[in-house]
Amino acid sequence: MIMRIMPVWFIVVWSVFFMTPVFAFDTSRIEDPEVRECANKALPSKTAYQIQRVEVTGSKGHVRESLRKLYWRRSSDNDSRVLVRVLEPVDDKGVAVLINDDADRNVVNYMTYSPKLRRVRRVTGESFFGSILGTDFTYEDFSFFYRVDEREEVVRVEDSEVNGFPAYVLETVKPGEEATYSLVRFFIDHEYCLPTRSEFVGLNGELRKELVIDRSSIKKVDDRWVPYRTTMFDLKLNTNSVFTVEEVQIDPDLHDAMFEVTSLKRGTF
Repeated sequence: MIMRIMPVWFIVVWSVFFMTPVFAFDTSRIEDPEVRECANKALPSKTAYQIQRVEVTGSKGHVRESLRKLYWRRSSDNDSRVLVRVLEPVDDKGVAVLINDDADRNVVNYMTYSPKLRRVRRVTGESFFGSILGTDFTYEDFSFFYRVDEREEVVRVEDSEVNGFPAYVLETVKPGEEATYSLVRFFIDHEYCLPTRSEFVGLNGELRKELVIDRSSIKKVDDRWVPYRTTMFDLKLNTNSVFTVEEVQIDPDLHDAMFEVTSLKRGTF
């Protein structure tokens, strides 16, 4: 049975891309009570902090490593913000990405900062389809987790399994002539309420990318299930990015100033 769910936007809570996607839903806009209840279990009430090690393996087997810290905050009006700053390697130290979700205007703003250029840049146009901090994620990929606009349909289809474990299945398509994918399919684990698998399907029906949570890495932190290891596979380019959590805090005290554009240049967080 296919069930229509109201436009839903996904909030990346504290991982992949920065995120092992512990992402959750704007639960107030989910009509299905079963999925809504599950989604509530995965979402911190206000804030999250994470230190994450990333290993990117190229098509010829070369591995690049980096260390980064992530801050996430949801405000009272349901806007959410993410700040990611690179700690290692030394050549990339201070490089940052700021994501501001403006719920009132139904837009998400992506900003990047390069300490070498000392310049903040808004991600637009072709850059939207480019890599995020050298990983197998693009901004377009990330947008599927972050927000669904009013033209976008999200449907719950028949439940399935991931490696023998039952999962809810949601499918969504982003409108637009330049879209890379025909749909993205999310498998939400019944027990952990996390997307243990996400499939990015190309315009010709081929599986382009696959985002997989290592289920054995999931641990409980302050009554929330957190995946400590997630991998994004680019099946077309034969590359992958592994995100490993080294430290995580749920609902720490984070200042609003951390998520302003001026904080990118200061590099104090």
